Amino acid sequence: MKNNRENSGQGSVLVEVEDLLVKYGKNIALQVEKLTVPRGRILVIGPNASGKTTFIKAVLGLLRPKRGKIRILGLNPLKEMNRLYEMTTYVPDGNPLPGGLRLSSLVSMLSEIYGDTRVGEVVKMLGLTPYMEKRLGDLSKGTLRKASLLIALVSDKELIVIDEPFSGLDSKTRSIVSKILGEREGSLVVISHIPLKIEFDYLLIIEAGKIAYAGEYRDPAELGYDLFSWR
Repeated sequence: MKNNRENSGQGSVLVEVEDLLVKYGKNIALQVEKLTVPRGRILVIGPNASGKTTFIKAVLGLLRPKRGKIRILGLNPLKEMNRLYEMTTYVPDGNPLPGGLRLSSLVSMLSEIYGDTRVGEVVKMLGLTPYMEKRLGDLSKGTLRKASLLIALVSDKELIVIDEPFSGLDSKTRSIVSKILGEREGSLVVISHIPLKIEFDYLLIIEAGKIAYAGEYRDPAELGYDLFSWR
């Protein structure tokens, strides 16, 4: 499937990695000799603790590797962090939002950036309206995940990165999230153990800290992988 969602003037490459090594203490967490990932919609899969989140954090400049060269959106993530963050929305796994913040305050902040209409539409689609005056720390796991995903689902930035978007969500909400993400422009990187109803362009499989597959998207089952066995 060809990617027709490249940003004009920005080139076709999303991520370039050479001789990358990430270690936690004496343990090698990730080792990549050479990798070029094109712009588009990228699915990243692999067993738990295989290095997927480490890879994402390294390319986003959220951790410093032992060695290696990384370029993302044409930028050095460690030296051009401010420019990269202006172009990127990242939603990690878990609950990244402060528990004392009210949902209405989060919605107001996002509305100032992306507009009341867009944010209001997504809030309604996610069924968040009844929880507007609740503090995020008082929300259920699923509702809190909806709130954190709101940040990405309303974003118009060049790149959206989401780690485990479906964590804690029911099947109806998964379909809504897939629909919104599938309709957006720009590049999208998703780490997920649960299949998304999105047409991906590229597949990256990480096992034991190394790239097991990197190429045009194929059904992981055709490559002998069972996503559900990694949950």
